[in-house]
Amino acid sequence: MNPVSIWPVIVASLAAFGIGSLWYSPFVFGKQWMALSGIKASDMTEESKRGMWKLYAIQFATSVVTFGIIGFFVAAIGGGTAGDGAFLGLLAWIGFPAMAAIGEALWTKKPWKLALITLSCTLISWIVGGAIIGGWR
Repeated sequence: MNPVSIWPVIVASLAAFGIGSLWYSPFVFGKQWMALSGIKASDMTEESKRGMWKLYAIQFATSVVTFGIIGFFVAAIGGGTAGDGAFLGLLAWIGFPAMAAIGEALWTKKPWKLALITLSCTLISWIVGGAIIGGWR
């Protein structure tokens, strides 16, 4: 099994960051996500904005771990194409965040639309990230 290179993992993480930034912008689903989450624009104080970099750093670190694991999956099956990586990103999404989010939505009574907004962003990010990792090999 070939080792996982850090560079495609970092690029996949940056791509996921870009997708998320667009997805949760006011132009796409940001306003709906905030309303469904019970967050108001007035909740964003100057103090909370100053500490936002920590949240971005943690989110980036979790993306690196996620795409490192997807990279491990790609290497474990001997995948070497963008299609292989995208397919493994899809399978990982179905098996992990999708199933967890369905359970959470069932038990917390949060709106299904909120789960769909979040899950669809994750799906696109994981497929794109998987394709980057698979195609890099």
